[in-house]
Amino acid sequence: MRRALLLIFALLLPNLFLIPQANAVQEIVITEPTHRLSDGVFIDDQLAQKLSPNGELGLLVFSSVQGVRSWQVDPATISEIVAMSNGYGISDGSTPEGQQIAKEWLAQFIRVSKNEKVSALTYGNPSAFWVDQIINQQITYIDANGKILLETVLGKATNQSLVKNRKRQGISKQNINLLNYAQRQIDLLGTLVDQKELLSYQLRLAQILNPDIEKSSFQFLIKDYDKSITELRNKLKVTKTRFTVTSTKEELPITLVNDFDQSVDLKLSVRALNSKVVVASTQQIRLEAKSKQQVLLPIEVLASGESSLLAQLTNLENKPVGYPVNINLKLSVISPVATWITSGAAVLLFVAAIIQSVRRVRRRK
Repeated sequence: MRRALLLIFALLLPNLFLIPQANAVQEIVITEPTHRLSDGVFIDDQLAQKLSPNGELGLLVFSSVQGVRSWQVDPATISEIVAMSNGYGISDGSTPEGQQIAKEWLAQFIRVSKNEKVSALTYGNPSAFWVDQIINQQITYIDANGKILLETVLGKATNQSLVKNRKRQGISKQNINLLNYAQRQIDLLGTLVDQKELLSYQLRLAQILNPDIEKSSFQFLIKDYDKSITELRNKLKVTKTRFTVTSTKEELPITLVNDFDQSVDLKLSVRALNSKVVVASTQQIRLEAKSKQQVLLPIEVLASGESSLLAQLTNLENKPVGYPVNINLKLSVISPVATWITSGAAVLLFVAAIIQSVRRVRRRK
């Protein structure tokens, strides 16, 4: 009996060590630096190659795996794959080849991860170091929206990943200033419009901070992003114009533009660049969505000549939004002061003429 028990134990002993290995969770990370410009056009077709069954990302979902898997997924990568599956263009005009590849990859990923744990990485998988330096105050908002985007594609709930990208890429001081400037503009416009209108710009900033972006591509992507921020800032603007003023007191029709999808409450700050003009203050202004609107700006002219006004839109806390604009003025009026001086001089000349005439009469006598 004792020998039988020893034999059974010897047979079961190897299995005791195999069971934990079979049930060990295999963690799979799906992330890829951006292959798109800010407007959604792809820079190249490399992503299609990586999604093929034998590509880097394809092997992760098409290969058969024994045991349980856990997925760490970058929502930005999934968003680009979805965009590719819907049809896309390449910036150099070449024919894209990845639409069907992307469709098949997505279908396979959804199928294999259906009953497995999926966690959302921070959108774009940015460097944790630069997250702390540039977008630390926005990271909770970025994580929440990335998680929603991933859940929408997968059709199931996901977890927020605790995994952070500990790599750190070198970024020049000039580019750091540019990215900080972009974040400030997003924050300023966020005081006027709903965050949803700014979401794509916020997510794009996180995406650019991925340390795996090749150096040759990084500067190109930075310039592209700076261009998109310029376009964003120009969605609220004062139209540049020129006026000829012929009255001492005038109301100038200033055109304001709102290209956002919602109405905006703001102020117009204007100051004269010389002492020939005095500008009155304006009240709070509401610009309707997707509209152009004229506001009347009261001015008073003190002297003829050339002058200009510096006009700047601000939020209700008087912080500037959009770009300042010079409004040139040609002043063709005689001011009250000039009229008074001219009239006074005429009177003096008249009096002087009378005195001279009286003197001449006395001399003759």
